[in-house]
Amino acid sequence: MTTGRREIWLRGNRRVYATVLFPTLLILISSTVIISGTVLDPPFWLRMVAAGVSGFAAVVTVSLIYWFQRPLLAYQNGFLLVYLSPPAVNRIPIEFVEVFFAGQSDIPVPRSLATPADPPPESRNIVVRLAESATDFHQRPVKMSLGSWKEGYIVVRGTWAEPITKGVFKRLNRRLVEVHRQQQSMQGPQCSEIQPDCQDSLTPVSGQSSDDQPTTIS
Repeated sequence: MTTGRREIWLRGNRRVYATVLFPTLLILISSTVIISGTVLDPPFWLRMVAAGVSGFAAVVTVSLIYWFQRPLLAYQNGFLLVYLSPPAVNRIPIEFVEVFFAGQSDIPVPRSLATPADPPPESRNIVVRLAESATDFHQRPVKMSLGSWKEGYIVVRGTWAEPITKGVFKRLNRRLVEVHRQQQSMQGPQCSEIQPDCQDSLTPVSGQSSDDQPTTIS
């Protein structure tokens, strides 16, 4: 079996990662210069401090680069890849994915930073609706800051995603329809002989808008 190339459908918020990455790289470079003694001749204790800072900055840099290139949703070989449980990747047969639509939910805020008088901040999300028959995929543990996954709905928080616009929903749903049609064309003969109703399971839900929906899912 050949392995198809992974197709990224939704990227993470690269602007946030880049904002933190640049100063971290500066700290890493500066501390490395101090350790090497090429510019100055620092005392031993300063080199030890610089070594600790350099090690910490290196770990943060590698982590940021990892998150920078890691998508949130992708497609490969008939599966939707969901990256909400790092480092694990959840794979869902694409025929169980019905539609992408907009949602809204509260942003998790640490209790120490929360103010009872102010309403919790909200984020614009991408919601993935799964087929009712896909009961094995209706719930998974995910990283709370990235989203949620329960009752057949996968919520990708917009805080950590690329800018969520109407164009993003149109692109996702257009590509989903294309993949469903490709599966129908490949499995059409089998559907008619073995599973007469599988055509319905591969057809996206009609009447569900690919743009904004007045839906709130947390």
